[in-house]
Amino acid sequence: MYLNWDWTLDIGIDSIDNQHKELFNRLDQLFTSIKDGKGNDEVIKTLDFLEEYVIEHFNEEEEIQNKINYPLFNIQHMQHEEFKSELKEFRRVFETQGASTLLALNIQQKLVDWFKNHIMNLDKDLGDFLIENGYNK
Repeated sequence: MYLNWDWTLDIGIDSIDNQHKELFNRLDQLFTSIKDGKGNDEVIKTLDFLEEYVIEHFNEEEEIQNKINYPLFNIQHMQHEEFKSELKEFRRVFETQGASTLLALNIQQKLVDWFKNHIMNLDKDLGDFLIENGYNK
């Protein structure tokens, strides 16, 4: 396992925390598939899932933020778009250059750092805001 979830990444909202955990699990599967030299089908399957799940997750987060008039919505949205662009870029590199340890390390560094920073900063703030405003999903 290359990527581990730990309790410090919890934001206090179970539905969002569970989605974050699933994203971490799937990112880990992607790293493992590439580093272990799995076939392109396995890597593409994982990338497909990640792209779909990220869109679903970000849409749900943003819907909640809109409902409660979260003041940092625009920053959240911009960072979500950045993450989706990174995933698309990794797919493009994979499709043109193939799987490699370098690609896996690049994905791991960029996406994991981004994701952890996003959770530790913006999503933790969102969790606090939701809890303070009585949101309990």
